Amino acid sequence: MKSKYFKIYELVPKELYDLIKEDELWNLFDDKLLYTIDSIKEKFNKGTMTINSWHWDGYRNQSGLRTKNSKLYSEGSQHSIGKATDSIFSDYNTEEVRQYIIKNPKEFPYIKGIELGVSWLHTDVRDSNNVILFRK
Repeated sequence: MKSKYFKIYELVPKELYDLIKEDELWNLFDDKLLYTIDSIKEKFNKGTMTINSWHWDGYRNQSGLRTKNSKLYSEGSQHSIGKATDSIFSDYNTEEVRQYIIKNPKEFPYIKGIELGVSWLHTDVRDSNNVILFRK
């Protein structure tokens, strides 16, 4: 599966993009995550929803998949197994987006992890029956 709204370079670090073919990179992501980021983009469709921005000379390089070379890599992280993204929005307040998702779980059935207290939107599709709200 591929995302309808995001290019693969928005989801992987530049180092990985330069090493692996695009079709193989898509296979590193859980389909539920790709469905979820598309669903969030459809709901919050004004402006941009940015995950990684390195392709446009931005500073975001580790907000999707993280590899062992990353400073932000953590063995237990959902980012390391293609099940999490951190997003920012140009036209929406992140906390409003987060609260909307928390209050409307049926619209985002695969989201099982939401990080609180951060300026970005961390969502993940971890294996869980319940939504887990957490702080790092």
